[in-house]
Amino acid sequence: MGLNERELELLQVSIPKQQYYVVSKLGRRLVDLRLGKVALAWLGVSGREERQIVQSVIDEYPATWRTEWLRLKVPTWSDYFRSLETPKEEESLCVSL
Repeated sequence: MGLNERELELLQVSIPKQQYYVVSKLGRRLVDLRLGKVALAWLGVSGREERQIVQSVIDEYPATWRTEWLRLKVPTWSDYFRSLETPKEEESLCVSL
């Protein structure tokens, strides 16, 4: 792969599936792609079985599937997300002058 001793040391102490050593024309750098639970709920879907679960959630809850998916993956965030999807009464009132 053409890595020097220092670069190999960096790889040995890096955190798998979180830190990556990027080599490009612009340079070389160890990058940290640590994602939180909410980001992983959206980006970490992989495999046929999990994609089928997502599709079943979309089919069952077409209007609120995002909230339901978060409820499955990160229960503590689903209430917050629901509050963003549900319009508040005072925001939905129209006033004619």
